[in-house]
Amino acid sequence: MKYTKKILEDKRIEATLSIDKKEWEDAITEAYNKNKGKYTVQGFRAGHAPRKVIEKNYGDTVFFDDAINNCFYKYYFDFLAKEKDIEPVAMPEITVNKIDENGLELGLKITNKPEVTLGAYKGLTIAKDEVSVSAGEIEHELLHLRESRVKFEDVKRPVQSGDMAKIDFSGSIDGVKFEGGTATDFDLEIGSKSFIDTFEDQLIGLKIGDKKDVLVTFPENYQEEKFKGKKAVFEVTIKAIKEKHLPELNDAFADEVSEFSTLEELKESTKKKLLDNKSKEEKSKRENKMIDLIVDSSKAEIPEVMVEAQIEDFIHDFEHRLSHQGLTLDGYLKFSNMTLETLKNSRLEDSRKTVKTRLVLEKIIENEKITVTEKDLEEKYNEFNKDGKKKSIAEIKKLMGEEQFNYFENSLLLNKLMKFLTSNNNLSDDKKEKVEETTSKKTTNAKTTAKKTAK
Repeated sequence: MKYTKKILEDKRIEATLSIDKKEWEDAITEAYNKNKGKYTVQGFRAGHAPRKVIEKNYGDTVFFDDAINNCFYKYYFDFLAKEKDIEPVAMPEITVNKIDENGLELGLKITNKPEVTLGAYKGLTIAKDEVSVSAGEIEHELLHLRESRVKFEDVKRPVQSGDMAKIDFSGSIDGVKFEGGTATDFDLEIGSKSFIDTFEDQLIGLKIGDKKDVLVTFPENYQEEKFKGKKAVFEVTIKAIKEKHLPELNDAFADEVSEFSTLEELKESTKKKLLDNKSKEEKSKRENKMIDLIVDSSKAEIPEVMVEAQIEDFIHDFEHRLSHQGLTLDGYLKFSNMTLETLKNSRLEDSRKTVKTRLVLEKIIENEKITVTEKDLEEKYNEFNKDGKKKSIAEIKKLMGEEQFNYFENSLLLNKLMKFLTSNNNLSDDKKEKVEETTSKKTTNAKTTAKKTAK
């Protein structure tokens, strides 16, 4: 195989691959051997008809498509192995320039990985935002904890907001019952907004044994088309009423739900957890801002083919996530009143940014010679290995499979890069926070030990 190459005005690389007569003949023979069993020729058992006989019956070019495909994959990668400066970001555009008894000529247009000019990626200062926790946030968390211990007690009075009502109901539209509109012994918390429109509000004041026709209207954006904007009637019977009782917020509650003996200790622990979470979120924001500053100060011409591939990745991932919710992409588009093209266009700018970010980070990795060694991979894997037996790199690859192993390796590379960037930029001094955290842990551990000893 011989080849030529040149750079086009749009910076793509145009290459011609010239496959000689023998190479072309070998490719056709390979295609024949692979596909001969697909053809039926009278007088021959399946897969035993000679190539010339099949070509006579089905046409001289019967094996050309597969032979061209064979040539492309073999000689294109030979070409890339010789041209080290070419790093394609997508499959090339392919044309058949010539095909005859003397061989094959393929024309390729290759989008090469663009050059990246890095801006400043060291010595940046990212200001730290102060984080705090309000009394209201602590109370909100404790309310969730109380609700996890909620109790409902039977009452004889009329339904009130907050009660759990056991009901039978049967819904109809224009006098016709509809699927999914009927249930018996259904527990409905009044005020939870679980049901549409004012359904729950209309039950307030009813007593056990009461029956009522509840009138509601389905919202215009309801997920099922046939119900959108429709008026419905639900025949409802109240079968039981339970009053909601939250446990009192006191020392006894703290002792029951935690390792702490007093409510004050529980509040302090809750505050610390909230503060830790906020601190992690704030640190993550600083790291993201650092990346944004690095990317914004860098320059790269982003090939459209990379942007299109990024959008396709998003669509594929989005469709996968929808399937876990029992939805389809077509259904989502109809519900959202948009087309696939509109959805793709909405991701255009984000996709450009994602591609540029990837290119810039790859350039930093290249510049700083950041690598993941086999030792790194073994140590990280064995750190989380549940069976406790040390695994070699060969065993890890076999256990994880190629795709999962590549993901594992890339995640470690990204972790190394982030460690490099955070250590070479000023994201504020967390020393004071760590000292306070250590002191707090010692105090909590001491109290916990005292409590366990007392018990």
